[in-house]
Amino acid sequence: MIRPSTGIRCLLLFLPLAATGCAYQMGSLTRPGFERVSLQMFANETFYRDLEVQLTQQVSRELSSRPGISIVPLERADIVLYGTIVEFRQRVLSEDDVDQIRESSAWTRVRIEIRDARKPDRILKTYEVADRAEFLLVRGENLASATDESFFDLARSVVDGLESELLRSSERRRETADDTTP
Repeated sequence: MIRPSTGIRCLLLFLPLAATGCAYQMGSLTRPGFERVSLQMFANETFYRDLEVQLTQQVSRELSSRPGISIVPLERADIVLYGTIVEFRQRVLSEDDVDQIRESSAWTRVRIEIRDARKPDRILKTYEVADRAEFLLVRGENLASATDESFFDLARSVVDGLESELLRSSERRRETADDTTP
């Protein structure tokens, strides 16, 4: 009788465990019915001009990078994402001997509202995200580079919050559908 080698026995033993222990999942991260997002231009309640354009573009890039979410016109959307830049501040963190700024920071706070596209009066979720980015003038950094960094992080937080709502909303819809099934 031929006995399999120890290596083959180990492989046969651990192969089923490896297949079930993997956290990778095929397909969309969202459930059907909530994949299409209409992204509206962010509003800006601050005195800093054009921040809303930069942040909307960054959120659009972040949405496009996520599997299972597509940006569509309002009439084809499942949900609508509205955002408002509520606060934007620049703070001086340190100065040199002649009061020249050496280090500063940009702080941004954004309010997000997610609405059902089919029932625009129905707010699915409202939340706020904030981010602060520092910059050093001696390294060639400035307010614009700090704003770019901050908006990158804010966009990621906005989309993370959106994805969690997409999953919860679609689970609620599925549970409601299950309850009505005889």
